[in-house]
Amino acid sequence: MKTLIILLSLLSVSLAQLGLLLPAGTTNFELPIHASDAKAFTRKLSNGQMQTWNLEGPNKGTWVDAKGKKVPSSNFVIVAPATLKIKKVTKGDAGFYDYVSKLAPVKFDLPPGVHVDPGVPSGVELTVN
Repeated sequence: MKTLIILLSLLSVSLAQLGLLLPAGTTNFELPIHASDAKAFTRKLSNGQMQTWNLEGPNKGTWVDAKGKKVPSSNFVIVAPATLKIKKVTKGDAGFYDYVSKLAPVKFDLPPGVHVDPGVPSGVELTVN
């Protein structure tokens, strides 16, 4: 029984998604997204809107919504090599933050009956009080 409890505890910890709770007004907060090969950051805000922060290209250094419209981004800055810093956290910054890798996923055919599970999300849920 003790072994089962330990295994279930380890399983829940390993599958848990990282979530952070911050008070509004926190300054110079670096999001703990470990992105060594990032080409962009993404965020899904609490209202369901998806936005992308490009690290290269014409929209470099700004949030862009799903329609391609630039969103005010002066509250964010990139810390080399690929860390996103929020200068002053506001309630509007709450959401799920992740990154888009430069490396394209390798596609290959699997034998019949073989299934590959998707990886665990690498992002972080940010909740702001």
